[in-house]
Amino acid sequence: MAITLPFNRKAVLAALVITAAAATTVTVPGTAEAQSGSRICGNYWAARANGETVGIMAKVLEVPKVDLGICLRVIDKTNSINGRSLPGYNGPVTWNPRQAIRSWTCEEFGDLFSDKYGNDPCLDMNRVDLIGQVANRTPREMSQVY
Repeated sequence: MAITLPFNRKAVLAALVITAAAATTVTVPGTAEAQSGSRICGNYWAARANGETVGIMAKVLEVPKVDLGICLRVIDKTNSINGRSLPGYNGPVTWNPRQAIRSWTCEEFGDLFSDKYGNDPCLDMNRVDLIGQVANRTPREMSQVY
């Protein structure tokens, strides 16, 4: 003898539709601007005047996330700002020793400048994909006066 359970067909179908909608909402990713395959490499310096830090300057290139060799080449290429002034600052500055930027995410680099250049500055960069391209690319220079 078979046991039968009473059920409401409409209720079961409604439950299936709600479950399917919830699963779709959870599994469909949102749109993000992040350059997940890119990293920033280069150097930055803090500018000082009268004993105070008055700004920051960086020279960087966008590189593939997985290629440390390209990143190290970019760090070497961008290692100097000899005698430069701080754009936007009126007066002479001295520069603290350089700080290497080694495979930072685009968003981390944007945070260094308090998002002055946007949350994802990689969107405006021309990425270096091969180590041989480093020599012919002009690093992007960014600065901020505090």
